[in-house]
Amino acid sequence: MAPSSSALDLPDSSRIESDIIESSSSPRRPRARITTLGTDFTRAFTSLTIADPQVDADEVDSECCGGGCCFVSNSTMTRDPSSLSGTPPPSPFAGIDFPKTRAFDSLRLPLFKIMRSPRLLGVATLPLSNIDILWSATAGDENTHWFDHFQAPGYLKPHFPYNVHNVPVLAARLLTGPEAVKRTYHFDLDVTNYPDEMDGVDFRVGGAVGICPPNDPVLVDDIFRRLDIMERDSNLEITLVTKGGRWPTIWGEDKPRRLRTSMREILTWTVDLNNGVLSKNLLRVLAEYNCNRSECMVLSWLCSRQGQSAFCNLRSAPYPPTLLQLLSAFPSSNPPFAHLISVLPTLMPRFYSLSSDPVREAVLAKSELCQTKVMREKWETFSSVRKIEVAVTVHEALENWRAELAVRPGNCSAFLERVAHLTMTGQNVTVPMFRGLQANPLAREFKHDGPMLLIGAGVGIAPFRGFVQRRLKNANCKNKVWVLQGCRDSLVDELYAGEWGVDDSDVRKVVESRCGTKKYVQDEVIDQSVLVWSVISHPEGRVFVCGSSKGMGQGVDAALKMVAMKEGNMTAVEADEFWKEKERAWQYITETW
Repeated sequence: MAPSSSALDLPDSSRIESDIIESSSSPRRPRARITTLGTDFTRAFTSLTIADPQVDADEVDSECCGGGCCFVSNSTMTRDPSSLSGTPPPSPFAGIDFPKTRAFDSLRLPLFKIMRSPRLLGVATLPLSNIDILWSATAGDENTHWFDHFQAPGYLKPHFPYNVHNVPVLAARLLTGPEAVKRTYHFDLDVTNYPDEMDGVDFRVGGAVGICPPNDPVLVDDIFRRLDIMERDSNLEITLVTKGGRWPTIWGEDKPRRLRTSMREILTWTVDLNNGVLSKNLLRVLAEYNCNRSECMVLSWLCSRQGQSAFCNLRSAPYPPTLLQLLSAFPSSNPPFAHLISVLPTLMPRFYSLSSDPVREAVLAKSELCQTKVMREKWETFSSVRKIEVAVTVHEALENWRAELAVRPGNCSAFLERVAHLTMTGQNVTVPMFRGLQANPLAREFKHDGPMLLIGAGVGIAPFRGFVQRRLKNANCKNKVWVLQGCRDSLVDELYAGEWGVDDSDVRKVVESRCGTKKYVQDEVIDQSVLVWSVISHPEGRVFVCGSSKGMGQGVDAALKMVAMKEGNMTAVEADEFWKEKERAWQYITETW
């Protein structure tokens, strides 16, 4: 696609910087000129507020709130005859209208700073696209590229020598009640025919598997509409040519590629549309192919040195802008598809811990596992199925730019929720998954002996279920494992209640933060200080922590230091160093997110 003829040819940073530099001996200040960005910011606006053209606008910003501000002394104000008569001087920005959309307002940009910025300095240069799209010579239905919303394309590659495999879902169910704040689903995945890709690597207790999620098809359609790409065109087969890099393979070789695909497949499987989208490269591309003067001005300001603070605020916000939000905030931006995807982040896999002991699940009766009739018939000729189990919590982010209190679920968890609904209604579905090295901290440091304390909240408790199942099969380990589980309300969101494989009343303590005792799991750590100290003081003792790093992870870490101070008679500094040493010795293992 060629750039629109109406797109503005924005000046690059070198032009801008060279324009702003003037000789101090210049006898006369040049007149303000009109650039492709509209009004020349320094010449037009600064002249209304300060007499010295060498005063940097950033200095004005740090001292005053604009023209006529009381922080600007009279000695530096330009005396204009119209101002003496009480008539304000005309604004050089008259007639510029910022977008009046909810998406633009949600960015909360400091428009007053944009209006008084000088000529932009350090504007990001337009990134070159390393992607070419070659269209088929003929058009028609026969050139439609087939793809599946649940089966990943073959070019997606995790680390060598692993591949992404489309694994059948045997069963899915909701673990939480209807009143739970967050929804958590359980999945049984069939790995009977999963290939041995590396000697000595198999599914391990506490291990994690990678899921390669597609983008939501509704979101993909919305973006195609914003880009004025018709549905028929998005499905046509194209040849995608890359000049180098790993994309779109995730972790494939760094080399040029030539792939048969479609724009819809690329947008669905290879680029992240929600997370880590905002970059100056993206904003610069949106500005380059934008024919609206005010939108172009804002995008260019965000790419400049003057807009750095606002750009960082957007990046560090609790919910940074998504691609659809940016396209909605700047509706006149219409970049070519190839140039757009070249500045978007790669859609990365998400990892989920196994919630059971994979050895225990190696041989099971299939007819009891399969939730669908077709799957039951498929396995009638076999005597056993090997499965793994995972638990997934649906994470949601606010999207107030759509509507008040609107939410957007996480990319992978939303995909798996769609998979769960289809499975629970009797449909056969697969998920794109890879086993990986099974070398995450929980899997690597699980030992068959020695006392073990497992601390988790929410879905962070899931991998510990496999720990307990494995440990309690061994009579010698029965009194050597304890679980502290945090939840909001045990009646609605206690995960795997009664599903630990044994009578767990002696080894597991559930702590409720919203009812009952109204304690957090970190509070229980302090109450169980004697147990905690006895476990970590044992030469083979280990303390595992799994869950959200915000709140729970930090709270448990602080509670463990208090235990060391209380039971070990340590100072705060000594307690901190004690747990750091245990962490280095792999006796204190955390897996948080």
